[in-house]
Amino acid sequence: MEAKIIAHDPPRRYSKACVYGDFIFLAGEDSKNPKTEKVQGGTVSEQVEYLFQNMKSTLEGLGSSLANVIKYTVYLKDPRDRMNYQAARVKYLPQTPPSTLIMGVQLAEPEMLIEIDAIATIPENRKT
Repeated sequence: MEAKIIAHDPPRRYSKACVYGDFIFLAGEDSKNPKTEKVQGGTVSEQVEYLFQNMKSTLEGLGSSLANVIKYTVYLKDPRDRMNYQAARVKYLPQTPPSTLIMGVQLAEPEMLIEIDAIATIPENRKT
């Protein structure tokens, strides 16, 4: 089995995702506008909205969806924003969210407050 690497458009220094078998491994998703590469939103809650829209678009383009995510790793600039993240994510995640690790880190750009990587499955009926 061979991994399929998905590049960013416009290109970045790392891949957007990797599809391997029935799994999609998403690199750190952020709130950047895909066309301008500018971080959108000034609060964690606002950035979560843009971030999940970006993630949803990526997953759907690869034959999956947010409902098929089995693991999230959430990177917060300020770990005290955990509750703001959790309140904002309910719009996008099932009542019982998947396995999630939340940690405080220094992010790549000063205006970034949150970044998330994820592992999702590709449903049997969506495989190409």
